[in-house]
Amino acid sequence: MVGGLIVLSERWHGRFTGDYDLDKPQASHKTSTPRVGGLAVFAGTLAGLLVWGKPDNMTLHWLWPALFVASLPVFGAGILEDVTKDVGAGKRLLAAFISAAIAWWFFGGVSRVGVEVFDYLFSFWFVSLLFTVVAVGGCTHALNLVDGMNGLASMVSVLMSVSIALVAYQVGDMAVFTIALSMSSAIAGFFVWNFPFGRVFLGDGGAYFIGFVLAELAVLLVMRNPSVSAFYALAVLFYPVFETLFSIWRRKFKRGVPVDQPDALHLHQLIFRRLVQKTFNREGKEIPLYLCNALTSPYLWILALVNLVPATLFWDNTLLLCGGMLLFSVLYVWLYSRLVKWRSPKWLLLSSGLDKR
Repeated sequence: MVGGLIVLSERWHGRFTGDYDLDKPQASHKTSTPRVGGLAVFAGTLAGLLVWGKPDNMTLHWLWPALFVASLPVFGAGILEDVTKDVGAGKRLLAAFISAAIAWWFFGGVSRVGVEVFDYLFSFWFVSLLFTVVAVGGCTHALNLVDGMNGLASMVSVLMSVSIALVAYQVGDMAVFTIALSMSSAIAGFFVWNFPFGRVFLGDGGAYFIGFVLAELAVLLVMRNPSVSAFYALAVLFYPVFETLFSIWRRKFKRGVPVDQPDALHLHQLIFRRLVQKTFNREGKEIPLYLCNALTSPYLWILALVNLVPATLFWDNTLLLCGGMLLFSVLYVWLYSRLVKWRSPKWLLLSSGLDKR
């Protein structure tokens, strides 16, 4: 409902909330579009938890309000950027660290990774605090990097939320299960306004809110349930984390530019130009930009599932979790190297009868 209201009332708020900078490197749309879809996700998640967070489940009753309070700095910074376009990436990352520190104060943080030496170090509160703040804040910031195509970040977030919910249900952690399911449902409600036509964007507020809640739920699931491998928290968020680390390496060491400098060389942007658009260009057909944009996202949904499926099935097996992340990394780097060299695999081109002459 909130997503629909944002779309219908665009004429009144569009000059403030619209993404009208169409010349930036990462832009893939031609008209100004509201970028405050995070309000819909925040409101939808809150509505679901107000219904489900009844006093008969005391753990859920206190956990989700504390989680929302902790999310306010990073969500607020994101929404402020969406409206003013004047909150830099450094300030938003700092807000993510502040939210992570508040969550550590409420719930505690990372206390084990399955390696004896590190587990000993995490027994010191300041080590746990530092690691948790960097890990949660970094994962929060990472989701924003994959928010570049219609339906990409939102559907990947739904898949990650559902994975957390399924694992939480299997170990009987109904508080984490309920929060994850509420947020996945809220994101799905936003998704129908974003995919395929891109009537509203997730924006920084939405990406940072979702990224923070997902990262914190992954930490809580591992911390509260010793049967869940500590590597599951990394595996379930691995796509945005790997995208971030790969982008840092690519910008710093391959191109020699600042790591926070936007560009159009993310994997989803290469798929957009060198798989989807290439298909239609070869046919000589005029195709709406929003359709090319939307057709890009399913490639990344499938790639994300390469790691998410084994992570969801083998949440208690560290070796298999690492195997899933390794497989994802190999496929990602292979596909990226092919696309950046203009050697697009023919079997990945859209089936459109191009070879029929």
